Amino acid sequence: MISSATLTTAPLIEGRWLKPGQHLDLVGAFTMAMREADDEALKRSRIFIDTEAACTEGGDVAIGLASGVIARADVAADLPALCRGARGRRSIDEITLFKSVGAAIEDLAAAMLVWRKSGGAEP
Repeated sequence: MISSATLTTAPLIEGRWLKPGQHLDLVGAFTMAMREADDEALKRSRIFIDTEAACTEGGDVAIGLASGVIARADVAADLPALCRGARGRRSIDEITLFKSVGAAIEDLAAAMLVWRKSGGAEP
């Protein structure tokens, strides 16, 4: 698993480096002026997003879509579909990519987990 959370404007991760079965987690590059992974990484990966905003607002996937490197059909699912188990990794060798641009529900889920682990009462 490769996780990247940067403010870079030039890709740091090259698709040619990715090995079968790897997962690429892109949580930085949240504007169209930023990018963490190159075109080859997008083309070699099965792509998942947190919200539809990842297709228009946040670096990597949005830039790939705008430039025509990938098509909207290349985005396999969003976070709600993943959580329902509707879609996911198809084989152990598949390279997957998750692009997050951030959503309040993700922050809420993290806060609830921390609260529960700290001994907090259920709301």
